[in-house]
Amino acid sequence: MRLSFQQLADRAGVDEDFVRRLHAMGALHTSQEPFGERDLHLVALLHRWEEAGIGAETVLRATEQGDLSLSFLATPGFELTGRLERTYRQYAEEAGVPLDLILSLHEAIGFARPDPDDRIREDDPILVEMAAAFLESGASETAVRRMFRIYGDNLGRLAAAIGDVYRAEIEQRFREGGATDTDVMERGARLGRRVGALMHQALVAIFERHHQHVWTGYSIGWAEASLERVGLRQRVERPPAICFVDLTGYTRFTEEQGDEAAARLAASLAALVEEISLRRGGRAVRWLGDGGMFLFDDPKAAVLAGLDMAMRAPAEGLPPTHVGIQAGPVIFQDGDVYGRTVNIASRIAARAGPGEVLVGAEVAELAHGPEVRFEPIGPAELKGLAEPVTLYRARRAAEHGGAPTGRGA
Repeated sequence: MRLSFQQLADRAGVDEDFVRRLHAMGALHTSQEPFGERDLHLVALLHRWEEAGIGAETVLRATEQGDLSLSFLATPGFELTGRLERTYRQYAEEAGVPLDLILSLHEAIGFARPDPDDRIREDDPILVEMAAAFLESGASETAVRRMFRIYGDNLGRLAAAIGDVYRAEIEQRFREGGATDTDVMERGARLGRRVGALMHQALVAIFERHHQHVWTGYSIGWAEASLERVGLRQRVERPPAICFVDLTGYTRFTEEQGDEAAARLAASLAALVEEISLRRGGRAVRWLGDGGMFLFDDPKAAVLAGLDMAMRAPAEGLPPTHVGIQAGPVIFQDGDVYGRTVNIASRIAARAGPGEVLVGAEVAELAHGPEVRFEPIGPAELKGLAEPVTLYRARRAAEHGGAPTGRGA
């Protein structure tokens, strides 16, 4: 990589005056043009640190005194994206996509809105092309922004999770072995470089699996609807089921043990219920800190999963769970589900006691069989619902023996 002052500033996303200021201080690795990749990362890093209140002069003084090392920049953990010659205003006209939409995509994925006359980043065209594909297919600009916001939020969480694992697991053990700050930063940079390359491939592979699953589900729904219209197939009378699971006493645990311990507890619950739901044919839709919401195509599978969660949580060292399940129509939008069924399931979960799995009458009717039994509780007034909801307590048939009970028994 051979860069001039201007190219170095462009790639680092700073003013050329800032680069020349660093050069005058002797901060750059080379004393004159052309500059290399290490200079590029140094300029970008010092600029970010200055924005956070750590002046470049202070950093350089610390490095000269041996209190701080920037040697990890020789193998940085990520690559910096360059700029193209066109501005956002020019590119919007060229691509035929509204300028405001292009600028707002940056906000949607979690970053500052650029100026219309800024030069576009090298990775901007792929974002604009994706947005254009949805617009041309009939999606609104609002829907496109919402979709990019979901992508940005989830990918941002993924990037943060990688850093959290490094700090909590790798860095801590490394320091316990006597590593210096420089050792920690260099090791982190090497890991970042390696994981960054692999993550691109892993994201594509994971996305393709989910992409195939989602579109297969849609195609089955379309086929069923088409066959029903011509009288060749009756609609399947088994609506999906929504399952809410929460930990008992999570708020008190957080107050007593602290946020870090609570986060570990939540992560243990997530791992447990994810494994159970996948094995039973369900999927996580929404995580709520101390619990989550799951979607099952088969109400009986939802009940069995709920019973699994209630049984295994204490065995895994977790507080008891309380589970609520309701079956009925739901509205799918932006990877989430909404509607009355979701609201009722949430209220049922809030009513359940420690270790209990409570279900609505629809679930008791659809999920009856030799594996489970349902004990009638009766109508219950649930917060936010105008009408009482008839509740049943789900149990494994083996717990009491005999034939299962319920509306469909």
